[in-house]
Amino acid sequence: MSPEGGQLRERAYLNLVDSSRQLFELDPGAKIESGEGWLFGAGRSSHPAISNAAFRIDDGLDPALLLERARVFFGELGRGFSLWVRDGAPEDRTLITAAESAGLREVHAMPEMVLRRRAEEHPLPQGIELRRLSSPDEAGDYWRIAAAAYATNGFPPDVFRYDDHDGLLAGNVAAFTAYLDGAPVSIAMTIVSHGVAGIYWVGSVEEARGRGLGRIVTAAATNAGFDLGAEIASLQASKMGRPIYEAMGFETICSYRLLMSPPPRDAVRA
Repeated sequence: MSPEGGQLRERAYLNLVDSSRQLFELDPGAKIESGEGWLFGAGRSSHPAISNAAFRIDDGLDPALLLERARVFFGELGRGFSLWVRDGAPEDRTLITAAESAGLREVHAMPEMVLRRRAEEHPLPQGIELRRLSSPDEAGDYWRIAAAAYATNGFPPDVFRYDDHDGLLAGNVAAFTAYLDGAPVSIAMTIVSHGVAGIYWVGSVEEARGRGLGRIVTAAATNAGFDLGAEIASLQASKMGRPIYEAMGFETICSYRLLMSPPPRDAVRA
């Protein structure tokens, strides 16, 4: 990997970590722990993938120490968790090997994709209105669509039980909702850090899919990120979203693996 590619990969990952922290902070009931080289976040939901996540920030941090700290943090909450690991560099492979040896198992993998220019925006289809979130009152529609859209992927609704709606109006955030004949149907947001516009929670309700709305809201969020000072856009693509992003010009630079640790045994029995 070239030095430029390595820096881009690192910046995209740091945006993922910082954005995850910012999203956890939308939930006053969330527990967050960070130290020199790691970040753990536990949301209100016990869902072990997104709502309970562990990140290694310092590649030099010993994998055994990271996993021990994670198990203590999440174990005290009776939670399982997922460790996010990039796949490719030697230090990442070492972490994956250590996690698998400790009993963590891969539950999900996804490509990290980037766009190096503004996204092309198309005219809105008839009956579609696109709104940028401008008040906390509008956040309810956003999270209701997220819950409905991601139910297809097996996410329980309580993953999206956020109370701090002001957080969606932070200076480095832009969130969009598309409305079909006045009803909210599609969403996307950007969170900017490290010169990267991270694109998160892109989704459409099932009955509105196939209308190009995913591309519309993703383009809006991407370009808003560039307007906020980003030099590049980044996202982690689902199988459903990847063809849309590729058509928009996003390219894969690496991949992520989510390695899950189950809840403590006493929590399972309870």
